[in-house]
Amino acid sequence: MSTFNVLRYSALGAGVVYGAVHRYNLFAEAEQVEAAAQFKKEQKLISKAKAEYAKLNPPKKVETTSGSINWEDPNLDIGKALESLVQKLE
Repeated sequence: MSTFNVLRYSALGAGVVYGAVHRYNLFAEAEQVEAAAQFKKEQKLISKAKAEYAKLNPPKKVETTSGSINWEDPNLDIGKALESLVQKLE
């Protein structure tokens, strides 16, 4: 009878531990899914905002035909600028 009680309580303890671990894993997975959905939603909002900003503020075209290069222009193509400088030297 004593061995039976040991086995019974061991099984009960193992079941409780298994249940706790399984519940923790389910909650962790649910949090990951929720975080991924939130990230995707934020990315979609960011892309919408970028598109709206680009529509409201179109990029200004700077022509370098005058011979001067605006080195502080964020849209400057350094390769083309250096090529134009080399062509001027030749």
